Amino acid sequence: MHTRTRPHGKVIIFLLSIISALALTAGCAPRAYLIVDYPIPAASDQLQGQKVRLQIMDRRTDKTTLTFPAARQFAGFQDRYSLAWVTENRERILAGEKYLEELYFEAFKKRLERLGAEVVSREEPGVPLMQVLINTFIIDFQDRRWIARMSYEANMTVDNRLVAREMMKGEAERVKIIGRKGADDTLSDIFTTIVNRLDLAKLFQQAGLM
Repeated sequence: MHTRTRPHGKVIIFLLSIISALALTAGCAPRAYLIVDYPIPAASDQLQGQKVRLQIMDRRTDKTTLTFPAARQFAGFQDRYSLAWVTENRERILAGEKYLEELYFEAFKKRLERLGAEVVSREEPGVPLMQVLINTFIIDFQDRRWIARMSYEANMTVDNRLVAREMMKGEAERVKIIGRKGADDTLSDIFTTIVNRLDLAKLFQQAGLM
């Protein structure tokens, strides 16, 4: 005795196959962002009682982040960065997707607050403006190695008068591994290093604020 498949059963099977195919396609879709893991800085009272307004400016003449060889390895990238705070226990706390200026803003805001400073959103009399001017932010891929290069200028102004200035630059590289993790790790390494390299307390001291 043969069991005949009912018409509506065939329809259900067909729909399930379409859903499975779409799910598989979505799972393989190019990732539009790079992952940046930033370890939460140690807390201290170095800047306790200080107020500061923070501003990030992208001053790159060429705002293309990925070089041509890197872009070929990372199809679908849309200049977005998935930021995660990393605790001492290696727990990752997602902070959401950011554009480049937002990425820098959140990292420096976290550093300032962990040192005891209050980051204000509006201009206030006597409150300094700290500017971070992004000059270089490039991710390259050469000889099976991911290479990241970054540089920025940090300055402090009080009442529109420049009172302190520091320049920072750095480079990191990692051998390519399966997938795009090598690019994420390289970016996380250099971003963390170059953000943390700036001595914020010294910048406040140069500005005569401490």
